[in-house]
Amino acid sequence: MYDISDPRSAPKVRITMMLEALGRAGRVESITGGRFGRAARAFRWLVSGGPRRVGAVYVEAPTSSPMPTDLAFLALMRLLRRPVGVYFRDAYPRFRDVHPRTSRRQVLTDLLWRATLPLLKGVASVRFVPSEGLAAGLGISDAVLLPPGTDPAQPFLGAGEDDVVGAIVQLGPTSGFDLLFAAMEIVRRSRPDARLVVVSRTVDPAQAAALPAWVRIVASGRSSLAETLASARVCVLPLPINRYTDFAVAVRLYDLAAFGKPIVATATGESRRFLDASGAGLATDETADAMADAISRLLADPALARSCSERARGYATDPANTWDARALTVRARLLGTPA
Repeated sequence: MYDISDPRSAPKVRITMMLEALGRAGRVESITGGRFGRAARAFRWLVSGGPRRVGAVYVEAPTSSPMPTDLAFLALMRLLRRPVGVYFRDAYPRFRDVHPRTSRRQVLTDLLWRATLPLLKGVASVRFVPSEGLAAGLGISDAVLLPPGTDPAQPFLGAGEDDVVGAIVQLGPTSGFDLLFAAMEIVRRSRPDARLVVVSRTVDPAQAAALPAWVRIVASGRSSLAETLASARVCVLPLPINRYTDFAVAVRLYDLAAFGKPIVATATGESRRFLDASGAGLATDETADAMADAISRLLADPALARSCSERARGYATDPANTWDARALTVRARLLGTPA
């Protein structure tokens, strides 16, 4: 339920990776596009005999609300006795203290989300979620866990140069960039050569120009992450810690692990769980001092950085953690094939 022609955001990256993995596991027919384009393509697919060619349907639900045509399509597939798997990615409208409404349109969007959520849950044969916390937040008791996967095809970059810190983060006020910037100012007191490379989906030229020379902002998509972050000794995920991020699972962590990058991440519930499972780096409190300490440890200790790098890559290349493994889970739940 997204237009994935330009896969820069996390939902679009995830859908692109799942689509490719499902294609490697078996024959796949995809219906993608914007809201109205998707409806037209779905209609053409139906009249071309699409339901006769497939054994099940898998869809990743949008951040907002599905179109009525999306719900009608899924309901029709259920009537035709095709299993329907729905992946629920988040629950922003239930956490408006964390993600406040900033426009009247969001009020309507929230109402539509609350109205369509029971319909989407009801039409699904199998309900997939990235974390147990989100399943509880959505009231889904029989959810199947489907966190992001790793991509072993990504190059193993290892720990990079002594004083380079990387991050994939927007420059917005709630992204965690301000925390990371403050931490880096502390790091530079003892390591004045330390510098920061930030990969951002979009870049405001005026905002970027106002930053000091030791900060480099690169507008980039996933395809050029490896090139941009190759020199980084450590990569940082500075998510704010709150009720929402505690169950949110960042696709970025899995990409950084595939690169073999030592990771520093704020200790949200799911980020800490990932670092505990992978051994890829250090979890930190949401303070500039704590983050600076974790970054400095990895910059100053090549052996620790190398160990985290090797464990990160080992986790990423474990077949059980890959996107292909996630695709096999989907097929097993919907088609009854071996996982």
